[in-house]
Amino acid sequence: MISGYRAELDRQKLGLGLTVFVELKVDGHSDRTAAAISKALIAPPEVVAAHIVSGSADFLLEVVVADLAAYEQLMFETLLRLPNVGDVRSNFALRIVKSHAPLPL
Repeated sequence: MISGYRAELDRQKLGLGLTVFVELKVDGHSDRTAAAISKALIAPPEVVAAHIVSGSADFLLEVVVADLAAYEQLMFETLLRLPNVGDVRSNFALRIVKSHAPLPL
């Protein structure tokens, strides 16, 4: 049941002060497209979580970067180059209220 152990680092103290929740909308849905996007999202270290979701978006990402300029670079050099991504919507976290809570067992 234990999937691993890790140290929890302070994002602010490490200079990673901007957390962005990014919604990706995909044009032309297929298993192949979903697999290609999923594979591409593993590489960028700024993408700390990625989920395939239902609703208005197809993927929901948690991105952690230093600042808006770093996010802009990630968006134009990585996210907008993903296969079949038709829309990117960014939601900027103003403050973390709760993070890394234990599972509700």
